[in-house]
Amino acid sequence: MKYVLMLLLVVTGTYGLSAAEIIFEASSKSTVSLGERFQVAFELNTNGSGFKAPSFTGFDILSGPNQSTSMQFVNGNMSQSLTYSFVLQATKEGTYTISPAKIKVNGTEIESNELKITVVKGSSNTQQSQQNGKQQGTQGQQGASSSDGQTFVRISFSKTKAYRGEAIVVTHKIYTKQSIVGFEDVKFPSYDGFWSEDIQQPQQITLNRETYNGEVYNAGVLKQSILYPQKAGKIQIDPFVVDVIIREQTRGGNSIFDQFFGSYQDVKKSLKTSTTSLDILPYPLTEQPADFSGLTGDFTMKAEITKTQVEANDAVNLKITISGTGNMKQVDSPSLEFPPDIESYDPKTVDNIKVGASNVSGSRTFDYLLIPRHAGEFKIGPFSFSYFDAVKGKYVTLTQSEFTLQVGKGSGEEDKATGVTIASKEDLKVLGSDIRFIKTNEATVTEKGKYFFRSPLFFTLSGIPLLLYLGFFLWHRNMVKQSGNVALMKSRRANKIAGKRLALAKKFLQEKKKNEYYEEIFKALWGYISDKLSIPVAELTKEKIKETMLAKNINESTINEFIALLDKAEFARFAPSGGEREMDTVYTESADVISKIEGNV
Repeated sequence: MKYVLMLLLVVTGTYGLSAAEIIFEASSKSTVSLGERFQVAFELNTNGSGFKAPSFTGFDILSGPNQSTSMQFVNGNMSQSLTYSFVLQATKEGTYTISPAKIKVNGTEIESNELKITVVKGSSNTQQSQQNGKQQGTQGQQGASSSDGQTFVRISFSKTKAYRGEAIVVTHKIYTKQSIVGFEDVKFPSYDGFWSEDIQQPQQITLNRETYNGEVYNAGVLKQSILYPQKAGKIQIDPFVVDVIIREQTRGGNSIFDQFFGSYQDVKKSLKTSTTSLDILPYPLTEQPADFSGLTGDFTMKAEITKTQVEANDAVNLKITISGTGNMKQVDSPSLEFPPDIESYDPKTVDNIKVGASNVSGSRTFDYLLIPRHAGEFKIGPFSFSYFDAVKGKYVTLTQSEFTLQVGKGSGEEDKATGVTIASKEDLKVLGSDIRFIKTNEATVTEKGKYFFRSPLFFTLSGIPLLLYLGFFLWHRNMVKQSGNVALMKSRRANKIAGKRLALAKKFLQEKKKNEYYEEIFKALWGYISDKLSIPVAELTKEKIKETMLAKNINESTINEFIALLDKAEFARFAPSGGEREMDTVYTESADVISKIEGNV
């Protein structure tokens, strides 16, 4: 029989439970025999962090903590639970109290109930079965294994010392000399402080012979990712934890066939790597370019304009393409300033990005629509893009010279320039040398001594153009000042850009394109918060987002809701689909949380 080995990435997050609805419960047998193995489990009905296990006085810990997460979708609503389990063995008769475990939920520490377990003298059969546990095992028994060094998991990195933003390939592998028939409770490290891109792997794991520490194993890759560190320093990597089901052959069954040929039993074995760390070097502070993108890699830039000679009010397209190898999904649109007589629109972004075996490569094109409103000669550019080259250990600046745009007068441009529109030239036609056309309407007369000139109304109307000019001057100066403040302009345009991305996500939702939909939702949330809080994308982390939002007095529930949506959108492509209703709910929640932040900032 062939078994297909499936790995399930579980979406984690806290989903709005009130304090009264949070349950953290400990469970176990109340009576066990001396030498008997048994399980103690601590189950939380939402997501938590910072688990603190109690002391297990009177018992030996054979396995644990073994963490597992379960998630259910019912009528479009998602619920989840988090369980920490231990396999214990009673060593001495008596009654023992296991104190409560502790865990943090939304920053608040909660406790489980305590347990009372009575250990009684066991039968000889029970004690004998515990002594032979390593060879016999029963279906699903936790903590059982055939022998040390027979099966283990390992995390390897392409480099343990790298610059910030430099690609690091991480590989999660399993090594075995036994027959593996399945996996349970797979928990990969979260890799906080890194931007992660998964390398596509086949669903069925292939085991190949490999030598490790002088011994031959069957080895298989469970997952490979490309990591881009987002901060400098020594970053700790959490252990990789997985439970495997191992099929073992036993002898001495009840039937004559079992005694002769042997029988098979499945044993669950918990595997865990040790904690490791990566040394991430900061960018050199000396001579850092003012337009530094915050990216590490090898890039090229190309700028092109569709026309250099147009008439007023004709459209022109400016395309800037960034190509190369690096974290292409973090490439942002260049900060450009156009002449005030040229109307510009937010660029359309076109991606051609591939995730390779060791890095992400491709191109990202920003297409600007420009409309010159008046005739004249305009300069567009020059253009520059700076990045850090980890191989050379220095900054590289790419430049391209400016474009000259010649704009001629369009139709009706002459009348617009003068600001005068003549309804009919016949109104001013002279009839003969000194006779004009006869006026047939009634003449108006004015009382002698009363003139409009120098009247109160005259002075009032005369002052209006001056006030209008002064107001326009102040408005124009304020707009120029704001245009120079890139952070302020980005902050003000954040909601507009996020709205466009949500509209595109809505289109993917209608077309039932799940991956594209969740990726666009994530871009909308990630890009919005970067612009709104004026945090460069290269420095954007969930911890930084929370810290900055708290500093701006944004409601903590709104912050948690925003971060939960980021998690949901980021991992939803690998999670079981909740259907169209669940996707529509994510869209509505994203629009709502952006609206809430807009009301606070």
